[in-house]
Amino acid sequence: MTHSSVFETDKFLLDNPNDLISIEKWQKTVNLLAKLFDAPAGFLVQHTSSGFQVTIASEQASNPYPAGVVIEPEVNIFCRKIVETGEELYVSNAPIDPCWDTNPEVHNDGFTSYLGVPVFWPNGKGFGTFCVMDYKQTDYQETYLELIRHLKDILEADLSMLGVYEQMQKLAITDPLCGINNRRGFSVLAEQRIRLAQRTQGHLGLLYIDVDDFKSINDRHGHNVGDEVLQHLANTLEESVRHTDVIGRMGGDEFVALVVMEQEDDLNKIELRITDGITSGVACGALPEYSVSIGHVKVDLRLDFMSLLDSADKEMLIRKLGKLAGS
Repeated sequence: MTHSSVFETDKFLLDNPNDLISIEKWQKTVNLLAKLFDAPAGFLVQHTSSGFQVTIASEQASNPYPAGVVIEPEVNIFCRKIVETGEELYVSNAPIDPCWDTNPEVHNDGFTSYLGVPVFWPNGKGFGTFCVMDYKQTDYQETYLELIRHLKDILEADLSMLGVYEQMQKLAITDPLCGINNRRGFSVLAEQRIRLAQRTQGHLGLLYIDVDDFKSINDRHGHNVGDEVLQHLANTLEESVRHTDVIGRMGGDEFVALVVMEQEDDLNKIELRITDGITSGVACGALPEYSVSIGHVKVDLRLDFMSLLDSADKEMLIRKLGKLAGS
C-alpha cells in the first residue's frame, strides 16, 4: 500500500542507476577533490547493509580502489567510523594510532592520511562518505575542511533533487485528506499488480466501498466530522488488508482495494474486517454512527482495469439498493 521510494537507501546506486543522478558530474567532483588536495585518491563511498561500495573513485593510477568495489560492513575502514558517528573524520597519521591497526587501507594499501565527511540522503539517512586519502602524513588546515564540505554540498544537492522529485510524485498520486492513493495512484499501482498476476497466474479480488448516506453525515455533523469519517475508513482499510495490497480513494466517499486472494472466501473475510473496524471506531464515541456498502468481484485478468472497476462498482450499488429496500 505504501508508495515506492524514488531512491532506495539500502541499494547501491551503481546497481540501481537513477536518471536524476549525473554520475559524470559526480566523477568530475571527486576528481576535483583529489586535484585540489593534491592527493592520490578521492572517493564517494555509499553505505548499505551489504557494506561499503566505492560509487566514484578519482581517476588516477595511484588510486588502488576502482568504482564498484565493495568492502564488507564489519571491516575496520575509515568510512565505517564516519557512518557510525555521522561526523567528519580527519586522521593525519593513521599508523601511529592503534585503533587503525586492523585497517586494511593502512596496512595493506599503505594509506597514512584520511579526511572524510558524511553524506546524507534527503530523508536524513546516511548515504555514505566523501573522502580523500594520502600515502603520506598531512596537515590539513580549516580551509581544506571548508573545501571538502562545499564539494560535498554539490553531491547532496543532487540527492536532494531526488527528495523533491519524490515529494512531487507523492503529491500527484496521494489523496491529501486520507493519505492513501488517489484515483491516479491507485490505477497505476493496480495495473502493475494485475500485470504481475497475469505473469504469475495469481488470483486477485477487487472491493469497492461507499459510505452510506454520507451527505446526511455532513449535513448533521459538519464537514469536519465527515472528513474524520473518511479518514477513519481509510485507516480501517489499511488495517484490513495486507501491506502488499493496494487501496485508494476514488473521490468523495468511494474507496477501492485490490487484494491478493489465497483462499476462496478471502474477500468475505476482508469485508468482515472492514465492517468490524468501522463498528469498533464508532463504539469509541469519537465518530458518528456510519456504515458502508461494499461490492466485490474476483478479478478476471482478461478484462481491462476500467471494466473491473465498473463491475465492482455495480456490485456495490446492488448491495446499497438492497439495504435501502430493506430499511
